[in-house]
Amino acid sequence: MTDSRAQEWERLEATARELAERFEKRAAERYDAGEFAAENIRDLVDSGIAAVNVPRDMGGFEATLEENTRLLRIIAGGCGSTAFTLAIHAVLTGSMRGDLSAAVRERMFTAVRDEGAFVVGPFTDEGSGGNWVRPSTTARRVPDGFVLDGTKHFATGFDAATHLVVTAGLDDDHLEPPFNLAAFFIEKPTGEGCGVEVVAPWSGFALPLTGSHSLRLSGLSVPAEDSVFPDGLTPLFVMARQQWGHYCFAAVFLGLAERAYELAIERTRGRSTTAVSDLARLPGIQFAVARMRSSLATMEALLTEYARHHLDPGEDLPAFVADTCVPKYFITNEAEHVVATAFEVIGGSGIREGSRIGQIWRDVKAGPLLPFTNDMAREFIGKATLGISPVETPRWV
Repeated sequence: MTDSRAQEWERLEATARELAERFEKRAAERYDAGEFAAENIRDLVDSGIAAVNVPRDMGGFEATLEENTRLLRIIAGGCGSTAFTLAIHAVLTGSMRGDLSAAVRERMFTAVRDEGAFVVGPFTDEGSGGNWVRPSTTARRVPDGFVLDGTKHFATGFDAATHLVVTAGLDDDHLEPPFNLAAFFIEKPTGEGCGVEVVAPWSGFALPLTGSHSLRLSGLSVPAEDSVFPDGLTPLFVMARQQWGHYCFAAVFLGLAERAYELAIERTRGRSTTAVSDLARLPGIQFAVARMRSSLATMEALLTEYARHHLDPGEDLPAFVADTCVPKYFITNEAEHVVATAFEVIGGSGIREGSRIGQIWRDVKAGPLLPFTNDMAREFIGKATLGISPVETPRWV
């Protein structure tokens, strides 16, 4: 790492910590109301954190995947919703910088670098859910491009978005699912009759500040040059970059668990009850803290190892995808256990409205539900380990 890059990284880390403190204060005021964290996203853009994935050849920092996970962990300590919203942007800007056509690459990263662009990806379809390679949204070919129709759920960060990466299934007869999957990089449509409408504003038990609305695409016109990948190859490109989604998502929930642990320590030291003058003297508290610390160290080591070294799809793409499931599956589930333990250590005060541990407890519940869900992750990991292709059909006989 050059001196200038090392200095910039130090600035980014310090800025992320400052922003996390700011975001935590805002979350105390707005979490229960479920107000979208628009100010937080603006702060991330203004600070340069949202632009860390701009390629080096375009004058950017070109953050590694591991560096992205470190920033996300810090931000999650202040606000899980903000970290998860940033994670979507990080996944898109980080995973695609080497695969895009020259024209789309120039458009995307010029916008991020010079215009403060924020990119989101509404991938979850009505009817097919998180099975992103088989979207129910359709892309019909027309002479000058495509027309998209369908319903997208969990459009995280839509209110702050300047650009969208939208997936749909091509209506070509010669392309069978999942090879009819297509992706488009478009400027966010605005105004009445633009082809995109919020049909269900976000209201979530967990991550309530993400603005993860449901969208209806109705006759959305997309120019041909907005297509991201060659016909028939989109699912392969997406699978070859699955590590970005799995590791960045895992980082958010590890960051939540790390903050829960810090809160448990803060609330325990010097605190007395009718039984003891210092709760830290209780064996149960000491054992709980030891378990949390050990779990966090394991999760951090696992994520760091995978984010640094498990990046190349190699020749066996399904096996690679299964490999990327390991940290996502382990960390999102283990983070729940750490947060639950921290909640017990903190005690009844955590139940109060507006408590930070209460917010974290709710947010961490979303981790195992994100693609790949627990069942899908276990299937991919188990089949790959046993020498069975996770994508062969029929899947179960």
